[in-house]
Amino acid sequence: MRATADERERRGALGWLAWLPWVVLRGLTRMAVAAWWWGARGRRRLPAAAVAVALGGVALWLPAVGAWLVAALVAGAAALGWREATPDWCAPESCADGAVEPEGGAAGGWPAEVVAQRFVAGVGEVVLGCTDRSAADRTVPAVGAGGVTEVAPLLWRTGPRSGEPHLLAVGAPGAGGTGLLRAVALQALGWGEAVLVDGGGSGGFGCFAGRAGVWGVESTPEGAVTGLAWVARETERRLLLDVGERAELPPLWLLVDRPVLLAHRAWAAGAGDPSGWLDVPLRYGREAGVTVALAEQVGVWERLGDGVLGCLRARVALGALDGAQVSAVLGRTPPGAAGAVGAGYARLGAGPVCRLRVPATPDPWDDAAEPEHRRAVWRLLPAPSGTGVEQV
Repeated sequence: MRATADERERRGALGWLAWLPWVVLRGLTRMAVAAWWWGARGRRRLPAAAVAVALGGVALWLPAVGAWLVAALVAGAAALGWREATPDWCAPESCADGAVEPEGGAAGGWPAEVVAQRFVAGVGEVVLGCTDRSAADRTVPAVGAGGVTEVAPLLWRTGPRSGEPHLLAVGAPGAGGTGLLRAVALQALGWGEAVLVDGGGSGGFGCFAGRAGVWGVESTPEGAVTGLAWVARETERRLLLDVGERAELPPLWLLVDRPVLLAHRAWAAGAGDPSGWLDVPLRYGREAGVTVALAEQVGVWERLGDGVLGCLRARVALGALDGAQVSAVLGRTPPGAAGAVGAGYARLGAGPVCRLRVPATPDPWDDAAEPEHRRAVWRLLPAPSGTGVEQV
């Protein structure tokens, strides 16, 4: 009887060992599928860490079988999902804006258009628009024409640690430079304060007047000079504070549309030179928590001067510009043909040139704009100041 019991124990152990490879293989297969799912969407750090931990654990548990299985599964997962994805926004023949195939750039049409919205981004991060997936390190959900989709955002990081603390957008007339500033303002007011200057006097920033966090919306030459002078003095005041006190202040944003035209209007009205007040926030705004964003038209933006342009390291070129014009703005030849309205190229500091599609952010008072786009802007505007109600 004792020999029979030992034999049964031996058979039970052998049966358990027979099931063990299947259990291990099933677990590793699930891990490989999860790694492929995450890797196919550009999230490479988490699956890489998971595979490394699994490789170490299985190799210590079953050194021979485990190492062989992990190597085979990792190779399969890499072949399925860890390759660089090619842009798949829209085919050239199906793009509504008539986008053309880039010359020497990434294949496919321009990145998808989305409406103005609160993107998944951290404090100090501004989504300038959508770019190709190969040019971004993440994807975020966004509302577009076809509903919610995953897009690759072009993030502009601002603040004391930013290497590109200020922005310049240059575009053809009607290319979307003012809309880009509106999109930036809507995101910046989520955690900061702003002063908006309408250099052309067109009223494109009128929807921000009287809103919480908005110190002023200026459209006259005299008001613009006063607003810029206040920002310069506020920058100097913040510089005199201790580091701790300065960190407690909300970031201040200065957004100026058509500064060259504003300078000419101010000269004609005898209001002084507004461009002189830009020097202080541009040079010392990063340390003081002040960010400047300018939008100007092609052909006149060079009149801003080398001192101003040297501080604007984040650059955007929008609209139907030729290669020489885009190269003059970005400092590098673009990878393709000219963009349409709201589309173009961007370069952050010394980084590469990326294609960009700006979120559709029209003036909500513009009856010619799409009603859905106008409603999206209205929903993002802060509540009127003094109401104590937060806009949803």
